[in-house]
Amino acid sequence: MSYSNTTTLGFIGLGSMGLPMAENIIKSGLQTYIFDIDTSRFNTLNHEHVHTCSSPKEVGNNANIIFTCLPSLESARSVILDTSVGILGSSHVQSVVSLGTTGSAYAKEIALKLHTNDISFLDSPISGGPVGAKDATLAMICSGDKETYKFLCERVFPSMSAKQFYVGDTPGMAQTMKLVNNINLFMQLAGTLESLTLGEKAGLDPTQMIDIINASTGSSRSSQVFIPNNILSGDFNFGASNEILKKDFDLWAEEVETYKTSDQVGNAARSTFSEAVGEHGMGADLTTIYKTLRRVASLK
Repeated sequence: MSYSNTTTLGFIGLGSMGLPMAENIIKSGLQTYIFDIDTSRFNTLNHEHVHTCSSPKEVGNNANIIFTCLPSLESARSVILDTSVGILGSSHVQSVVSLGTTGSAYAKEIALKLHTNDISFLDSPISGGPVGAKDATLAMICSGDKETYKFLCERVFPSMSAKQFYVGDTPGMAQTMKLVNNINLFMQLAGTLESLTLGEKAGLDPTQMIDIINASTGSSRSSQVFIPNNILSGDFNFGASNEILKKDFDLWAEEVETYKTSDQVGNAARSTFSEAVGEHGMGADLTTIYKTLRRVASLK
């Protein structure tokens, strides 16, 4: 597998996370072919080296390396495996780079099917949320084809992320790492918010509590960034829905089952979030868990 300055890129599935990712990929200056079912998302991508396509197959007929950023496993499988309109039916693609959180089983399945068609696979879930995508401060967690990884580190990843990590040559390793990160975030967030309700019930000010936590041993990314900026502000706008949260918890549970590890703390967080999902709905921002925790604590 070799790449050069004439290597072409593809991007399939823009969406809320995908659009800023696509904008950063375009900064590489390489010819880029894009597709999304909502063509209105193309409107801001007006560059002479950016070309819109009518299907994933058309992207694959023009691009050497295709990035996918898709909302579900079903859509991801369809985009890649459908031989009539998908990537496997195309003629030019050399490698597929999956930016989504899909779980390791999907990554292994897709990598094998692509390999039988002489297409390499780089599992590359992103971490940092919508703000990280917009500001190009994401962490890229990668496993799989190393030649593709090396090329992207030189030409594309610097405009997409602050840090890149190659965790192994087996597809799926990056997915397991991403889910380790995500469950850690969910446990931190649920635990810190629950502790705030205790303090507030005792008469303490939530904002001051966060300041003290951040100056003490209880500090975390949740207390430093997400809680003050997205929750105590009253905005409840982390940028990820309860639907995404549920998908990640389900994928985490699959990893635990695969590797037979403890899940007691993670399941406690999952149960707490599930109550919030039931109360506020799948479309609500995942930060609405704080509203549920305050209700449980009888806080107005």
